Amino acid sequence: MHNEWKIELVSLERVERHPRQHEFFTSPSDVQLDELAADLKERGQQEPIHITPAGTLIRGHRRVAAAKLLGWRELKAVVRHDLTDPNSAEAVSELINDNIKRQQLDDLALARCYRELKKSRSRRGVSGDFRDQLAAHLNCGKSGRSLDRLERLLQLPRDIQDLITAKRLNKDQGERILRLPKKRQQDVFEALRTTENISDVLRRFGIIKSAKARNPSELGEELLQFFNRNLPAFRTNIEALDRLQLRGRNVVELLVDATAFMTEWTKRKRQLKQQAIKEVQSTMNRRSNLDNLSGDSR
Repeated sequence: MHNEWKIELVSLERVERHPRQHEFFTSPSDVQLDELAADLKERGQQEPIHITPAGTLIRGHRRVAAAKLLGWRELKAVVRHDLTDPNSAEAVSELINDNIKRQQLDDLALARCYRELKKSRSRRGVSGDFRDQLAAHLNCGKSGRSLDRLERLLQLPRDIQDLITAKRLNKDQGERILRLPKKRQQDVFEALRTTENISDVLRRFGIIKSAKARNPSELGEELLQFFNRNLPAFRTNIEALDRLQLRGRNVVELLVDATAFMTEWTKRKRQLKQQAIKEVQSTMNRRSNLDNLSGDSR
């Protein structure tokens, strides 16, 4: 550790998040935070957080959130007297580097880091492709050219970017929206912000082609295939589903409706199966009777 860095206990009341943390990175999910809190509780704090003399976080946003979840009041910290200004290029670079090392960043978080590093790092004295050197620093397995393409998606409003991060909108669709005239783009953004059905909005504005409506048989086959692939995984960790929410409808009510439908469907499938068994047995009985009659005639 750097010779000037001294570890001390600091009150979490004096620690505040970096003002640009949310600009680059999404907040951890409840599940991720629970896992980190459980690790802190079991193993204790393995590494100190880093803060400015005024208490702004440079490293350790997730550790602080997990510690607060546990009700901790203090954490071990390094007070960075070399980084008094949290908005300096050096402090922001530390913020980015710490997050790169500690979490698997989504594509748009990578693009935000890439954009900031391009602004803050000098090209002077650099040989080769500056973009690819930044990509190598991010250690993301992408070329500078690929990151340039992702960076273009940052022209989208942040809440629309978050739809891509949540996989409710894909990157190609985001690029198609950016090719629209500015007024048309704004209409798409407003529609996406007020809808529960993103596909309908994308079809209405010509971002994706209208799909042929699937019939109940096709939907049922898709549902069975989904359960066949995923039911074992759900059973291993049902607690992970407890925090799931659904915009626009109460989850419990939806699950009750779905359970009633699946129960009715199960009854019908059972009846059809029993009917098929009876038909097979009836056919076998008829064949047996015919064989007996044929034997008597001889």
